[in-house]
Amino acid sequence: MRVLLISALVLSLFACGGTEQPVSDSEDVPFEPETPVLRVTTEIGVELGDSNFVFGVIRDVDFTADGNIAVLDMQKKKISIFSPPGEFLGEFGGAGEGPGEFLNPQGITCLSDGRIAVTDPFSRKVEIFGSNLQHMETFSDFASRAPFVITAVGAGFAGEQGDFNRDAGTATTSVALWEEDADSMIVFFEIENNLSPDYILNRILKPRSGLISDNGNIYYSVPESEEYSVSVYPINGSEGYVLSRPGYAPVAKSAEDLQEDIDAYEYRMQAMASSGRGRRLAGMTYDPPADYYAISSIGADSEGNIWVQRGWESNPTFDLFPPGATESVETVFADPDLELSDFTFVISPHGMAAFNPNPDDYPRVLILSL
Repeated sequence: MRVLLISALVLSLFACGGTEQPVSDSEDVPFEPETPVLRVTTEIGVELGDSNFVFGVIRDVDFTADGNIAVLDMQKKKISIFSPPGEFLGEFGGAGEGPGEFLNPQGITCLSDGRIAVTDPFSRKVEIFGSNLQHMETFSDFASRAPFVITAVGAGFAGEQGDFNRDAGTATTSVALWEEDADSMIVFFEIENNLSPDYILNRILKPRSGLISDNGNIYYSVPESEEYSVSVYPINGSEGYVLSRPGYAPVAKSAEDLQEDIDAYEYRMQAMASSGRGRRLAGMTYDPPADYYAISSIGADSEGNIWVQRGWESNPTFDLFPPGATESVETVFADPDLELSDFTFVISPHGMAAFNPNPDDYPRVLILSL
């Protein structure tokens, strides 16, 4: 496969933080009754009962063009489809290595023509299903693993890939676009790191990357960055730009959150040890980052606004960037009564949702609206 590399943005785009004192919700935009608030309209999922509504581990969620909800269950290795009111419509996938089956599915995206793409990185493939939920084709033209995170770009998709070169001792992360009927992929971003135990550990524990698209751009936020920065890559190859927050400075974590990071690390290492993995990390101690990551997630709504979730806020808080703007003009909060601090948010032109990948009670998907 021929590879095209676009270098319109350089790594310096990720260095957009300020040196002023940290901002917080109390100093910035206070929560008041007239402030836009995300509220729950539908809840999908039960602890016990109908098996169609009992999830194992929710890994990703997306919306189809007609507003249906696609839920990727990594444990069941299936994708379930629900109507906006929460009615079960069908499912597809399953465990295996054959066409339309998965080893460890990680991401889902709904293409503009109604098809659904599911990425299975370790089997090096993206499976494509029709709007009728039947398997159509397997995309496996990857030099290494398939993307861990994908987003629809018209009838194609963009994704974040990770690749290791153990001989050279390096690890590469890249963002690329695969277009239908094209004989090449376009690489928008690429960075190489030393392949060390610390790097592997941070990669295992890092949050999910922010990767979305609209009609003309791909938006990417580095998941483990302390810089408030979303890189914008025009698909036509023109010069990119950055969504930023002037005056932002990293915010120190609370002692409670630092302990939660350590507890999460120990739990993950125990799980890896029980499965026979992680020998290279045995005996390592984890020193969690002292500051919150600046950005938790990104999304795009039906009006073309880009939603950037603040990583340092306990109650989910979003800065809204109008189309083409580099600074936000509005702030949206999640309903503070819902306690959604551990939820992952999906903001798309066809709907808004949230889910907790590691809930204390049971997995469920919350459908949201303003």
